[in-house]
Amino acid sequence: MEMEDRFDIVTIASAVFVAGYAAIALRYLALYDLGLSRHEVCIGAMIVAVLMAALVAIDFLLRKPGTPD
Repeated sequence: MEMEDRFDIVTIASAVFVAGYAAIALRYLALYDLGLSRHEVCIGAMIVAVLMAALVAIDFLLRKPGTPD
């Protein structure tokens, strides 16, 4: 295993933890500061998740085989 491979894993893990922390902070903000209900927060999160998945799928499908990232 090269140093570059390990650095990529650390970078990905850090990004996942930061994204999780940001999601927790946004949920708290929406529930307690903005006064949204849990149902409204859940619906919003599902809409954003579907949109992000669609963007990732479009990016994946539009890449030509054999081209670098």
